[in-house]
Amino acid sequence: MNSAAYLDRIGYVDSPSPNLDTLRALHVRHMHSAPFENLDIHLKRPIVLNEQHLYNKIVGRKRGGFCYELNAAFAWLLRALDFDVTYVSA
Repeated sequence: MNSAAYLDRIGYVDSPSPNLDTLRALHVRHMHSAPFENLDIHLKRPIVLNEQHLYNKIVGRKRGGFCYELNAAFAWLLRALDFDVTYVSA
């Protein structure tokens, strides 16, 4: 993961450190920059949930995704920035 490219994609310009203020700012930037969309489902494209595919979709192709895609990609970014990430089901 190129975390600098991901941060650029979401418009985060500060130096990230794993704390609550950074988490809040990253979350807001991610929600405003990587929209919910499910175009691949309607186009009958296969759904691929591996991290590299999601990174390429959201960062490389500047798309959004559906909930599983966005949450997994955001979690990967947070882990790359030294946040502790725990998945929970809802």
